[in-house]
Amino acid sequence: MMMISVIIPAYNAAGTLGACLQSLRTQTRPPHEIIVVDDCSRDRTAEIARQHGVTVISLGQNAGPGIARNAGAAAASGEILAFTDSDCVPPPEWLERITAPLAAVSVVAATGGYSGPVRETFLTRLQDQVLHIRQRGLPAEIESTITSNFACKRIAFAAVGGFPLYARKREPAKPIWGNEDEELGFLLTRNGARIRWVADAGVYHAYRGSLLGFLRQQKFYAERIVMSHFRFPEMAEARSNYSRSSGVIHLGATLALGVSPFLVAAAPYVHHCASWLSLPFFVVAAMAFLLLPVPLLLRLRRQGNDAAFLIKAFPVLLAVSVAWLGGAITGTLLTLGGFIHVTHQSRPTPAAAVR
Repeated sequence: MMMISVIIPAYNAAGTLGACLQSLRTQTRPPHEIIVVDDCSRDRTAEIARQHGVTVISLGQNAGPGIARNAGAAAASGEILAFTDSDCVPPPEWLERITAPLAAVSVVAATGGYSGPVRETFLTRLQDQVLHIRQRGLPAEIESTITSNFACKRIAFAAVGGFPLYARKREPAKPIWGNEDEELGFLLTRNGARIRWVADAGVYHAYRGSLLGFLRQQKFYAERIVMSHFRFPEMAEARSNYSRSSGVIHLGATLALGVSPFLVAAAPYVHHCASWLSLPFFVVAAMAFLLLPVPLLLRLRRQGNDAAFLIKAFPVLLAVSVAWLGGAITGTLLTLGGFIHVTHQSRPTPAAAVR
């Protein structure tokens, strides 16, 4: 059997890393090695990793998870590179399930979703269930990856140069990260390679615990997805782990509501007919926006959630649509001036790789 190297990027992960590493020690298919890449943390991340007896690589500066994962891959010795995150807890059968599809010659990688929240609250439960709903019905093969739950043949990973690293021309020292998993999937499959979606190979995840943190995360993801599509326009046709058509509908309805008050205010100064048209436009836009969460709420109800849960979920889902629009706008603005490929890698500090 091919040897497996598990790679975990970690930044200020002292609160979650221990549970992640402990779960990897109980795998039904044990890894050959576990590599934690400490991305210049300010807490006890590296110390906790060393206490668990794993390989620790410390980066000389905070560089982001893309560079951290690439650094871990460069140091790995296994034929299979498996990736998870420091806030995830893989169940015992995770490695066995996520690597099983790689026995096929034509399959270069496999990816999966989440098994549930590490700690269940209303907000973490909502995040988990919404993700499951959106990922339900995915085909057996997709052209994307999820880096918290991903395994790849080393030779295929190296052939595309690992996770792609780009920077804005105005900020060449700051590589862009946030959607490098989807970008890697696109690079792996655009020449005909196959990525298998493994629905039953989930990991438990420490979802965002605060509403503000969750909305910031959603805005950030929307921003980085837009930036990815500017860099790789062909990704719009690729099969991903999220619905692009649904995203476009949410963005369109939210944008329409956002601009409609300005149209109403400006209409009297434009033409007398504009006043008659602007108000109905505002009403229709408001109704369309308020209806956006309904399909998800109906599916959440079918999963057994009570009315109180759905009432609490409604404003949260509306706020997510607003966060997506904000991210799409900032992502578009950040693409101005273009991008450059980043060849510089953050180097480990001297004697920082400890086995």
